[in-house]
Amino acid sequence: MSCAPSGLVGCWLHSYEEDGETTAVYRPSDHPFPPSRRVRRGLEFRADGTFVELRPGPDDRPRPVTGHWRAGEGGRVRVAFPPGQGAPIELTVVSCADDRLVLAK
Repeated sequence: MSCAPSGLVGCWLHSYEEDGETTAVYRPSDHPFPPSRRVRRGLEFRADGTFVELRPGPDDRPRPVTGHWRAGEGGRVRVAFPPGQGAPIELTVVSCADDRLVLAK
């Protein structure tokens, strides 16, 4: 991983304006985002292994879905959700810093 697992801890919102063809950029939730008509997806990594994905809800407000995360090899992060909340996902961290998290699409 291009950062220690502790570097992921925090709440990150999708800064889709900065995405590349093969990467998705996330910024801390307190980042000064420009106004947007699109709901920003979010990822929260907690130090205790809890993961919260903010998904667009039916009324366009973010809807939190909670699971668990763990760091794997090669920049991979595995996320599991309870039954009925979604299939497990694997995220690949390209880079991370205090103010920018970049994931492979």
